[in-house]
Amino acid sequence: MNLMKYRVAQVVSTANLVSKSDKQKLRRVLMYHSVVKNTDSAFRKSDIYSISESYFTSHVDFLAQSYNSADRKVVSLEDSSSSGVSVTFDDGYKDTLTIAAPLLCRNNLPFHVFVTPANVISGGNRYLSETELVALSKLPGVTIGAHGFSHQHLNTLQATEITDELKSSKEWLENLTQRNITTMSYPHGAFNSQVQEIAASVGYLYAATSSWGCYQVGVKPLEIPRIDVWNLDNQKTLKQKLNGQWDWIGKLLSPLQETIK
Repeated sequence: MNLMKYRVAQVVSTANLVSKSDKQKLRRVLMYHSVVKNTDSAFRKSDIYSISESYFTSHVDFLAQSYNSADRKVVSLEDSSSSGVSVTFDDGYKDTLTIAAPLLCRNNLPFHVFVTPANVISGGNRYLSETELVALSKLPGVTIGAHGFSHQHLNTLQATEITDELKSSKEWLENLTQRNITTMSYPHGAFNSQVQEIAASVGYLYAATSSWGCYQVGVKPLEIPRIDVWNLDNQKTLKQKLNGQWDWIGKLLSPLQETIK
C-alpha cells in the first residue's frame, strides 16, 4: 500500500467516531500472513501482509491485556462465543511457527493457520516444511485449516476442479497432521455459492473470507468476514480496527469483493 494513502486512511479512521454498541456482541477475526524479523524491511516491502515482529509483538500484548474477560477474549474461530477476537494466518509461512507461535502460545492465545499444501511441498524457504507443520499443529491452542491445495482462485474453476482442490487439501493435511480438518479460508478471498456448496459437501464447517467486517457467530459459517492486518499497523491502529473505526474501508471494498464472490 502506498504510504501516503495509508497515512490518509489513518487520519480518517482516527477521526471516525463509531458507535460500538451494535457491534459488541459480534466477533472480530484478524487476518495475518507473514511476520518478519526486521522492522525496516517490513516497512520497505511492497507486500503489505508482511508485518514486523515488533509490531506483531505489540498486537499480542494488546490482545493479552485487553481481551481477557469472559465476554471479551481471544477465541478459536469455531468457538461458540458470540463476541471477542479470533486470530488467523493464511498461506503457511515458516515464521508463523518461528516468530508468531511462541508469542501467542506464551500468552495462551489460540489461533488458526490456514495452509496451502502446495506451498509446503514446494520446499520454498518462506514456507513451513512438513516436519515444521506437524510441530505447529501440536502446539497448544493451534488449529490447522486448509487454504486450497494450490492457492487458485476457486471461483474460476469447474466444479470437479473445485472439489479436487478442497478435498485433496483437506485429506493431505489430515494425513500429515493426524487432525480433523474442518476449517478453511478461500485463497485470494475468491469464492461463490458453488464453492461454498462444495466446501460443505467435502466436510468443511467453517470458511474464512477476505471480506472486511464482523462475524455474527452461527450465521453464514462458510462466509466469515475478517479484518485485514497490514505491515504498517501499529498497536494503535489494531485497536482502531477492533473498535470498528476502519470499517468504512469495508464499504469501499464491498463492490470489488462482490466481483470475486
